[in-house]
Amino acid sequence: MSSVNGRPSWLPPLPPPHRGRALIAVGLVLVIATFIYIFIMSYVGGTHTLYTLLPLATGLICLIVGLTRRNEGR
Repeated sequence: MSSVNGRPSWLPPLPPPHRGRALIAVGLVLVIATFIYIFIMSYVGGTHTLYTLLPLATGLICLIVGLTRRNEGR
């Protein structure tokens, strides 16, 4: 048996390499899209309701969870 076949059993398992990256990407898309929508609607003179804050809050939550997951393994 060669030593390159696998990890020794006494080593702890490695965390996944891209932990939290999808949540960070989704959060950034939601936050940026919400701000663009708010700026465009304000420039045009349209109105937006408080429901506009739901994607913003969802995006911020995704960003926070993604960033904390990313730093969990360190």
